[in-house]
Amino acid sequence: MAVIRSLGFAVFACFVFGAVITVAQAKPDFSGEWVLNRSASKLSPGADGMQSGVVKIEHRDPAFRYDAEFASATAPIRYQFELQSDGRDVAATQKGLESVSSLRWDGNILVFTGRIKRPDGDLTIIFRYELVDGGRRLRAVEELRGRGRDQDNVWIFDRK
Repeated sequence: MAVIRSLGFAVFACFVFGAVITVAQAKPDFSGEWVLNRSASKLSPGADGMQSGVVKIEHRDPAFRYDAEFASATAPIRYQFELQSDGRDVAATQKGLESVSSLRWDGNILVFTGRIKRPDGDLTIIFRYELVDGGRRLRAVEELRGRGRDQDNVWIFDRK
């Protein structure tokens, strides 16, 4: 009888342990509408001109669609992309400029890397997206390098 109880406990423990591993390995879903929390963000000169913004994300891993609109004192900015989170480089040409972008997972953080070839020098942008505060906030840590515009920004968005 003790052997059966021990065996039953072992099976139960394996089931619970397996469920915990499955939950731990699940990637976050970034889908939703996110509103820029300007006061919680830490923005470098240049980026600090953004007064408000809304980001809409459709995420069904591996598909990731990003649509952002920002308002500044000078002009609105709209930025969109759609990538797979498989890490593959995707080449494109927009407004005569060549770019290569990729999206990959680093644990539970989704990393966007974009490189743009410009006549006055290449520009590299890296965003590390993660959900914080129990999924109520989206943190986008940005590293921009090139053309004398080096910036390090932390964008915070609240779920709408």
